[in-house]
Amino acid sequence: MQIRQAYRNLLTKTHPDKGGDAEQFDRIKAAYEVLADPEKKQIYDRTGKVHLSVEEQLRRTFGHGNFRDTGAASQAAHATLSEQITVRQSPVEQSHTAGFDAWMRARGDASGSVCTADTIADKYGVVKGSYTSIALPATETYQVKCTKAGPALESLELVLEPLAASLEWGEVLVSMQYAPINPADVYTARTGGMYGDAQSTPPFVAGHDGVGCVTKVGEGVKGLVEGNWVVPRCTHLGTWRNLAVCKEADLLKLPEGALPIEHAAVFRELCLAYRLLEDHGNLKPGDCIILNAANSTVGQLIIQLCHLLQLRCVAVVREREQATGGVAQCADRLKSLGATHVLLDKGSLKAELDKGSQLVIYGCTGGKAPAWPWQSWVFKDLHVKGFNLRKWMGDNSKQLPKMLEALGKLVNAGKLVAAYTEYSFPAEFGEALDHACSSYKDTKILLRFGEGCSKEATWRCVQA
Repeated sequence: MQIRQAYRNLLTKTHPDKGGDAEQFDRIKAAYEVLADPEKKQIYDRTGKVHLSVEEQLRRTFGHGNFRDTGAASQAAHATLSEQITVRQSPVEQSHTAGFDAWMRARGDASGSVCTADTIADKYGVVKGSYTSIALPATETYQVKCTKAGPALESLELVLEPLAASLEWGEVLVSMQYAPINPADVYTARTGGMYGDAQSTPPFVAGHDGVGCVTKVGEGVKGLVEGNWVVPRCTHLGTWRNLAVCKEADLLKLPEGALPIEHAAVFRELCLAYRLLEDHGNLKPGDCIILNAANSTVGQLIIQLCHLLQLRCVAVVREREQATGGVAQCADRLKSLGATHVLLDKGSLKAELDKGSQLVIYGCTGGKAPAWPWQSWVFKDLHVKGFNLRKWMGDNSKQLPKMLEALGKLVNAGKLVAAYTEYSFPAEFGEALDHACSSYKDTKILLRFGEGCSKEATWRCVQA
């Protein structure tokens, strides 16, 4: 009781709203969290270190401190313009280093561009004969090819084709382990190769995402070695095949043991859910988000992160037939993940957005762009923003390791789970594709490679 009373007294004296110091306010709160928890106090007495659960670690690093530094955030929010100008004009802010940093930022992307031999090789290639090609064994590999534009069940064909004879400059051989069948893959097949601004011409190997293991490296490869786990850095890599020859520049190496391999296959969905919450809306505990397509993999991951971050989440889902369990079963599932409310996708979502709300669009596989009346822009101060994860990864590569570490801790602790259903490739590809094209799956369809690779398994996937 005495500790509690002393804590309340100190909290009142040091609160930023009462003129106290924000950093001291946060230190007092952190100290009380240890003293008030017998397990944490015991660990601290024994080791001198503060034990943090994975949820606490997430809140400390997420959202630029909005979920941890309540004192500092409050102090910044209440600072007047004149106070902020005084800070900016302080000797520290006016140092030579600060001025140089400001000048570099003003120069834009070109400020950090350095042209090296590797830059030239990546842009213009390397003359064949100036290096030694790495021979590959004469073998055949199963792959799924898109032969024309049309429904996926009609346009995709499972074939057996020879592997490339050798690895050229900057290439690696990747043995695929898992690959998802995503709505984007089905959309690309339906449109004959379209995905965003990129376009492939049939026939091409299908599959944008997946995780594989590097089994052989060619000359000129510097950042990958045999045994590394890799995921695609770009679209149209053609992941629906047992073996793939890829450019090192088209792959992203995953830290060893960062994620269970099945969750590494949904790496993009995990990162997308994380970034949608951290980068948009300047969210704080208690804030509310509205999420449509909430039963999708990204939706389910966002709901779980909201629960961990103490955000309220309104999940919006489509009406479904009773044969699939009905909306009630879907709602129970989403609420068990942490959704505050589950609503049917009826009426106008845009009409429900409050003044100054931000709407983030990260996908539109239906192909129909949303539209709003001009009154929403002028009188409701509506903010609409698009987000593409691959573009973010290209612009923020240095932030990836930290994000993967945070996600890995949550996944390995069982706090963040992606529901998935496995099918063996190639033997069960037809069944997997049929499942992926069905409605109301509530699960990610994963192709598992390395089993059932017999020539008798070849067939053409045509809807009866």
